[in-house]
Amino acid sequence: MIKVAMIGCGGMGNAHAPTLVKLPNVQVVAACDLIPEKAKSLAEKNGIRRHCTDFRELLPDVDAVWVCTEPFNRVDIVTTCAKARKHIFTEKPICRRLADADTMIAATRRAKVKYMLGYCLRFWPMPYGLMHDTFASGELGELVSCWMRRFMPWDPQRWYAYQEKSGGVMLDFGSHDMDWLRWVGGDVKTVFARTFRVRQGTQGDDHGGAVLLFKKGGMATVEDSWGAQMSETSIGIVGTKGMITVGNDGKVRKRIGYDGQEQVIDGESAIAIDPKGNLGKRDASGAIEKVAARAESIQEHFFRCIEEGAEPRTPAADGRKTLLTVMALWESARTGKAVDVDSIARKRRKA
Repeated sequence: MIKVAMIGCGGMGNAHAPTLVKLPNVQVVAACDLIPEKAKSLAEKNGIRRHCTDFRELLPDVDAVWVCTEPFNRVDIVTTCAKARKHIFTEKPICRRLADADTMIAATRRAKVKYMLGYCLRFWPMPYGLMHDTFASGELGELVSCWMRRFMPWDPQRWYAYQEKSGGVMLDFGSHDMDWLRWVGGDVKTVFARTFRVRQGTQGDDHGGAVLLFKKGGMATVEDSWGAQMSETSIGIVGTKGMITVGNDGKVRKRIGYDGQEQVIDGESAIAIDPKGNLGKRDASGAIEKVAARAESIQEHFFRCIEEGAEPRTPAADGRKTLLTVMALWESARTGKAVDVDSIARKRRKA
């Protein structure tokens, strides 16, 4: 039985807690928040016996922590928990500043504990897992282009509304998309971007987009918005042998070759990814077949990694790369020039 404490009892803490308390190999022993009413409320709603305002008092009694605090309020929590040899899950993004990311990663590596981020798209079989694994299988050939466009009209409040705290739409919301695109195409070499503040009086970027060139070849485009007037979703991958895409209707469409027949893939096909993240069975043509095993949730994955000593699918090092790519996006938007992602890290080291 793995004992875990919830740290941060706001929106995301309340989203994760009902799932965590139902896991058979996990015991949520306490809920913690700087606002005592929030900790008490989450604990009572989920049958958690203990609640408090100082996470440090919980560390002797747990094996892991599930951190859902704001990204600018995380360094002390992660480094303190690492020193106490506790495994750590934190929500995304990793943080707001590269130096903070390096501090947290170094602390967890010294302690030899698991440190995983909440980039949930890698754990949603439909459409994200299915599309990624179809490409990873080689069925689509070499990468030509991939893209994500997600518009979610929203007027952010509290800390989300401020660029210096949330990073705006391209870090808080868009880093999900950047993480998925990096999952498909690998590390990003060059970024050319624009950001906008559409809503009158907004204090942070609420619309942005970029062209990404991958180190291994191929390109991506990403565009995200809180400031658009309508919802919009488009995701796709173009390869040298085929293409897979999904739009607002939610239907995944795939075609192999110019003469191939377009296929509409039903949602159940997405469970072809087994609980360990392996590709599902394939028929003689290479197409994914359905299998009985269902995909693993992000919560199940974290605790399995602890039990088996496995590397998380969304390690903190990947979160650092995503942060670095978004920072290159900001620099490109500021200067109007294409920016080499690695140059951002070099500048920070010299600073």
